[in-house]
Amino acid sequence: MGSKKSQFSVVPDQDRISWRIKLSFGLGQFGEGAKSNAFNFFLLFYYTIVLGLSGTLAGTALLIALLCDGFSDPLMGSISDASNSRWGRRHPFMYIAAIPFGVCFFLVFSPPAGLGQIPLFLWLMVLSILCRAVFMTMYTVPHMAMNAELTQNYAERTSLAAWRMIFSNIGGFLVVIGGFFYFFRSGPKYSNGQLNPMAYSPFGLFFAVAMVMALLICALGTHSEIPKLRRKEHNVQPLGFRRMFYEIKNCLCVRPFRIKIIAGIVFSAMFGTMLALAVVALTYFWGLSPKQVGMVLMLAIVFIIIGAVFARPISTLIGEKRDTYMIALAWFAVWTCSSILLRLTDLLPPNGHWIIFPLVAGTNAIAYAATGVTSALTPSMIADCTDEHERIYSVRQEGIYYGALSLLTKASSGFGAFMAGIITDITGISKFAKQSIPDPSALLGFGLIWGPLPLVMGAIAILIIWRYDIDQARHNEILVELKSRNSSLLQPQPSK
Repeated sequence: MGSKKSQFSVVPDQDRISWRIKLSFGLGQFGEGAKSNAFNFFLLFYYTIVLGLSGTLAGTALLIALLCDGFSDPLMGSISDASNSRWGRRHPFMYIAAIPFGVCFFLVFSPPAGLGQIPLFLWLMVLSILCRAVFMTMYTVPHMAMNAELTQNYAERTSLAAWRMIFSNIGGFLVVIGGFFYFFRSGPKYSNGQLNPMAYSPFGLFFAVAMVMALLICALGTHSEIPKLRRKEHNVQPLGFRRMFYEIKNCLCVRPFRIKIIAGIVFSAMFGTMLALAVVALTYFWGLSPKQVGMVLMLAIVFIIIGAVFARPISTLIGEKRDTYMIALAWFAVWTCSSILLRLTDLLPPNGHWIIFPLVAGTNAIAYAATGVTSALTPSMIADCTDEHERIYSVRQEGIYYGALSLLTKASSGFGAFMAGIITDITGISKFAKQSIPDPSALLGFGLIWGPLPLVMGAIAILIIWRYDIDQARHNEILVELKSRNSSLLQPQPSK
């Protein structure tokens, strides 16, 4: 990639992180994972198919929440970068946000009965904004910023990010188990428990409490690290919108970061669309039962966790984070669309054949292992970009960078839900709950849109990320330059 390997070692022992801190830090992502899967797998289905809200209105409500995220994430990063308290720059916001987030999560799954289209749209929009763009942002951005502050070790950052992804997917895994095998189980009145409107409020309450507990435990478990974290930089100006936009401009001028964010947006939009349509697709396109749908999603999450666990050794084996990320993108795209394209080309037996369930479950699981790798690599790559930012601008601003990362995480459910809502309206698949036999033409149209999507958008993301140019040798050079600069600043000046 054009950079020469540094002859210096820049991995100090103090950058090694204890297991206790890794566990506590990782647990903070439990809430984001549980919330994301609840939104991805159940929210659009609940509002469109169960409550009857237009798919376009539901998708628009979630897109508006995403646009608010687009503003609030970097704003929160800027605010936390400039904050100064005895509990540091990050922890005060984490403590404040946890309980209000849980309340809003519960309410979004508990709309008042009998609301019309516009009131239901407003309820979904306002609660989604509060849940995601306000309180989840207030917690997640400071939490993720610690990924770069806890260590400068090139490999340890991937390990730390992997712990976040493991707990994120544990949260998502429990949402799937709780949803399909308990809250939305079939009964005398609803053979498909997902169609039971009375099941969603208890579902929301249970996971709201679980997420609040996880968020508070993370904040308490990492509280001892506050003295070791970076304090407010002396050259960070007081908060203001002008300063925030200036900081965003500076971040986007850091070329590797700009490339990573653009590629991440493309991938997140594609991934979020696949997730938002997953339950509908598995139920109607593949004809699986609710328990089979739950098993497919559970297996996929298990393989995401496996991918996150092995992200660091895989990256070490391949050699560079960028190359590993590109391979994972291609892996996800090919395996995700493989079974769909086989169905569209009539190379599979009809739904109900014994081969369909293991085929769909297997290809999805293999594909989703790659997202565990990309999810662990992304915060690690962005952490490396924060070092490049410090080299260029002589100031550390992890918050603004991880505000952008938080936006990527939530874009998967926001923009993806918007695209999914439009697809359900265009194909007419949102009306399937009222049909004993789904319309074959609607299923075909759905498959023609849904199937090639991973290949097209995955290829675009790979072409973009190819230009990311911070490898391990370049990162060592950056750290050596920073170490040399900081050492010179600490040297006593000769007296005149």
